[in-house]
Amino acid sequence: MQAVGSISKRKTRRVYHKPVTMECAKRSEQEKTDYGAQWCRNSFLKTVFVPIAPAHITRDWMGERYNYVTRENYDYLVRTAIRYASLLGVELKHNPGSSIGEGISNIYDELDNIIGEINLNIEPYEDKLQFVLWKYHHWGDYTFYWLPVKFTETLNPRLKKIALSFIHQFMHSNGMITTNKASDVEWILEWAEDSLNETDPCDRKEYKRAIKSYQSGKAFNLMKRIDKKCYYRNLPLAIQRYAPNNEFEQQLIDIFRDGLRFIGKDKPSIMSYGYDPLEDEDRDYHPVDMERMIRVVYDLDDFVSEWMMDWANGELRESYDISPATQFVLSPDTDQIYSMDEYPETFFKWFDRICNLIG
Repeated sequence: MQAVGSISKRKTRRVYHKPVTMECAKRSEQEKTDYGAQWCRNSFLKTVFVPIAPAHITRDWMGERYNYVTRENYDYLVRTAIRYASLLGVELKHNPGSSIGEGISNIYDELDNIIGEINLNIEPYEDKLQFVLWKYHHWGDYTFYWLPVKFTETLNPRLKKIALSFIHQFMHSNGMITTNKASDVEWILEWAEDSLNETDPCDRKEYKRAIKSYQSGKAFNLMKRIDKKCYYRNLPLAIQRYAPNNEFEQQLIDIFRDGLRFIGKDKPSIMSYGYDPLEDEDRDYHPVDMERMIRVVYDLDDFVSEWMMDWANGELRESYDISPATQFVLSPDTDQIYSMDEYPETFFKWFDRICNLIG
């Protein structure tokens, strides 16, 4: 198992993206140009324009069109902010402004000023507006976390069944998918088939072999097996009873044993932390979601993984990734303050260990 970021060093292919966990504004901030009139070349640029709050903001939701700048939404946000401020032990002083739109803008700023380093969004939900608190978790050391399963083919039969069972449970507990179910892989294979005649003859055999493997051969069947099959009902007991034959097997078993904490219905899924604070229905480029950043693959050294990486890197130049974040929706009935667990951080630390072992 190895992170995709480390392949690039071996193949001299540059990984163009390294996720960073910073505030929403910093992630989306464009390079700034100073258009100010420092020497009063254009005197009108010294004029201070008072911002005008919109009277209407409309959005479609489930086939219905709503205006969100309403008295009901304003009152809901005010009650929500006052409630959360009371949980923080702070008296919130609100300036209603001269319009509903200005009142909504003011209550946002007033709540934002008292929540500290946590980020604050106003988001539509059905026909109302709601406050959402959120903050990024720390990503791991690698760009992408792809779990290649080809290494299991070299294991002895019993350890292989343990490994496949572990990957099966780990994958489903955390909402991960295999390349069998990845739409980008389906498109890559179609493109590869269409471009075979234009491919260098030296690579053509390799491409044909990989295409067949991913469509109906070895890679496809192993992915299908992992997705559907678990050999041990009591996986912890199977791991405990296995007697390693060498140091590598001992390290692998130790990592599997430690990784059991990420498996189970009572554990959170890493995909549940996928939150897009910059969501916009009208954007030109969509972000790369966590299902593409964290997934199960067959091999890191074939052209399919190379193309997946190139495709994702190309999209990341135009957009951004969905990084793990904890979000917390507020309401007038909220009875606890925002808090974060450490599941994503421990998840990535564990993944880094197995990347280093298999790599």
